[in-house]
Amino acid sequence: MGEMMAEQELSVSGLSSAGRTASGRSGAPGHAAGRGTARGAVKSVKRTGRRRPAGAGPRRSRSGRGSASRAAARTSPAWRGSLSVIISARNEEETLPKLLEQVMRLRPLEIIVVLNGCSDRSFRRTRLCPQATVVCLPEPAGHDVGRSLGAKLSRGELLLFLDGDMVIPAGQLTPFVAAVDRGVDVALNDLDPLLPPFGLSDAVTRCKLYLNQVLGRPDLGASSMTAVPHALSRRALESIGYRELMVPPKALALAVLGGLQVEKAGAVNVIKQNRLRLGNTGAGNPTERLISGDHAEALAWVIAQQRSGGQLTAEHLQEHRRQIAAWRNAL
Repeated sequence: MGEMMAEQELSVSGLSSAGRTASGRSGAPGHAAGRGTARGAVKSVKRTGRRRPAGAGPRRSRSGRGSASRAAARTSPAWRGSLSVIISARNEEETLPKLLEQVMRLRPLEIIVVLNGCSDRSFRRTRLCPQATVVCLPEPAGHDVGRSLGAKLSRGELLLFLDGDMVIPAGQLTPFVAAVDRGVDVALNDLDPLLPPFGLSDAVTRCKLYLNQVLGRPDLGASSMTAVPHALSRRALESIGYRELMVPPKALALAVLGGLQVEKAGAVNVIKQNRLRLGNTGAGNPTERLISGDHAEALAWVIAQQRSGGQLTAEHLQEHRRQIAAWRNAL
């Protein structure tokens, strides 16, 4: 992949993008500047004209590249729907190329990399990927805004969301895409086997557990659209709305209450891979406050919907609290 140089550059300020219409579709031809040809000369091969003796058997490739390519073609996934992979990243020059190598194995229609105020070589290194459309935000806007923007610009029927700091093997990403390809609308990462008992859980985990309980989906455990990898169908994106992806818990609530098919699709240990930063370490860190606030917003919306629909009364709330307490005390 490092030898290829097909460049697609897209500079973005806020949620507007040059060269694309308001609906997020491509504008005039040539909207992605710098789309070029592969670099590097092709070496000519001088043929000697010798004939192989009869009975010599089939010709074999010295390098084995021919057979390797055929094997890769047989083992690469063949999706019924087109795949868009959306990666949000900030200063991930070391991990982005490795992640892109894995993503290319999924044979996506497109890869949209949203760079959040990067000051390293992430842009330069991402441009080396032939299929990557690079979206540059001049200032950090957060992973959730990056996912929302990437979703708006996407064209695929299947959408896979990743973070640039985690190199996840293609084999572990496949179940999420496969789930959506067979009809699931929202495919989530199952983190439950990695989490401690409720009494030892952090505030973010408890928020996720509680929201899923309120939504009537305790089977989802702590699975959330806050965590990657997760995948959406085009139908889910149109139902939820790309703007709502900026608040992942609310997006999940919209999906569940909207009757979309939401399931756990795979189990990837992103807790171990999560890159430690100043903003996500220590009790009450900014990331924890942001995610907790997102869940509070989602819960407020859910309660408002249930009250307006006559589904929520004081008795309902009391019974729900009793069920939560019984479930918690049983852990």
